Amino acid sequence: RRVAEGNDLDVIWDRTQKTLKWCTTKDLTISALKTKVVMFTWNKRWNLRPIVVDNTTIELSTSAKFLGITLDNKLNYNEHINNTTKKATASLMQCRKAVGPTWGLTPKTCIWIYKTIIRPIITYCCSIWIRATHTNINATKLRRVQALALRIMTGAMPSTPFVALNQITNTTDIIPYLQGEAAKSNERLRAYGSLTRERPEHTKGTIKAHVTINNDFVKDLNIPHNSERDLTVPSLNLQSNFTTTTPGDNPDTYRTQLQNIINETPEDWITCYTDGSKTEEGCGAGYIITTNNNNTILHEDSLNLPNSCTVYQAELTAITYACRQLTNYTDKHIIIWTDSLSSINSLTTLITKNNTVKYCLDILNQIGAHNQVELRWIAAHSGLWGNEKADELAKHGTTSTTTIARPIPQAYINKLINDKVQKLNTDIVNKDCPRHTKLILGRNHTKIINNLNRSFINNRKDYRTATQLITGHCGLNKHLYNMNKTTTKECPLCGHHEETVNHFLGQCPALAQTRGQYFNDFYLSASDIFDNIHITTIINYVNKTRRLMDPEDLDNTGVT
Repeated sequence: RRVAEGNDLDVIWDRTQKTLKWCTTKDLTISALKTKVVMFTWNKRWNLRPIVVDNTTIELSTSAKFLGITLDNKLNYNEHINNTTKKATASLMQCRKAVGPTWGLTPKTCIWIYKTIIRPIITYCCSIWIRATHTNINATKLRRVQALALRIMTGAMPSTPFVALNQITNTTDIIPYLQGEAAKSNERLRAYGSLTRERPEHTKGTIKAHVTINNDFVKDLNIPHNSERDLTVPSLNLQSNFTTTTPGDNPDTYRTQLQNIINETPEDWITCYTDGSKTEEGCGAGYIITTNNNNTILHEDSLNLPNSCTVYQAELTAITYACRQLTNYTDKHIIIWTDSLSSINSLTTLITKNNTVKYCLDILNQIGAHNQVELRWIAAHSGLWGNEKADELAKHGTTSTTTIARPIPQAYINKLINDKVQKLNTDIVNKDCPRHTKLILGRNHTKIINNLNRSFINNRKDYRTATQLITGHCGLNKHLYNMNKTTTKECPLCGHHEETVNHFLGQCPALAQTRGQYFNDFYLSASDIFDNIHITTIINYVNKTRRLMDPEDLDNTGVT
């Protein structure tokens, strides 16, 4: 916790002394062992009087740890990057004990460990230190951690390029990923109303604020910053003037009884059916209010919502606007039917986290204060008249020309940020992906990579073989010669050509018969093979040749 801060050294010293005296009057002590003095400045000419805590002079430090973030005196966060990458690497090396080049944890388990355990270590509080990723040395350190994780996953050789591993495993490059996560955190704070005020444009001798960096990242996404956000500070929901009915543990029984329940509704009760819809044409909500057992229609309406809204918002909006039509009723029994179980669950939880739910709760409690209100679940698309009518109105709302104002959901903002992150990642792949990998994957790279990850995600040995062939960093003589692990480039099977991936897969005369058996052709280029033949057939061919059956003998370093 900060004891004192200020722009003048004498002011800082005076404030520190006042704080220490105040602690003394309250019988509080400050631990000298846990106290640090850090001067956050680029100015080299300064002199701070000694600060004494509990008769101990506190030595000047170059950094301090605060809430898990290492703050260095230049605020460049280099030390934090070092500490974080060391911690993440140490965790990965523990996982490395459970894998080898062709044995151990499956690729699926390895990538799960990285994305759910290791990567959060790196991304913690990245919205604060995101500026540190702008330097090449820090970016390389972070990329090496991810490359290590992907080598553990794939069993790839140490020389395999970072970008190729990212592309093969469908993993976003860590730098744009961090930029995206920082921007999301920034937008969440904006929604909470807790975003730090942006400083004036930085000049020479000042640091560009992290808020400015994050704002610059989302600037071209056209997010209306002055519009209301759906995400809000969590609040307790302690009042409930309505009851709810859900299928519970017997959904089938509940469904079969729905028609009878509706038919037996007393004629003087008010029944309301609501629904939401989101299609390619837009987002809409609809509701119909009836009485006299659905024989008398009191009101019906279709609503058009902004395209940014989710179907979850549409369902809650339908309930909200239906309730607004019921505010003038008193001493009535009102049943509101909705086919959105998630809406009912969110309206009955103790903590409310978004404005759409809050507005719906407020109006439900308002009409529930003077009426007996029930919120019930109804099965969708099951031929029940009220639900079908509400669905028709909601679909009509998707094409309506009059749009009502709704809060912007965080999911929409996250999608815009994720789309930009993927574009940045694609740019990195197009710019830096090795020539061999581009040649092998060709224009069908998405199909090939998806087939690879579907077919071999639980097969470590075959996943490693596929990775080696696609990257060219494999146990064939051409690459081993480049790595000074063998004395010849020649193919050991034919002895006439360099043993490259292209030669091994499609040109070696010694394997022509085997190639014809698997590929229905005797001579092909590697790119043609990957373009026209499924990855499983290619790996079956490689396994048949037994050329890469013992990768440990060729690369004992495995995954380091």
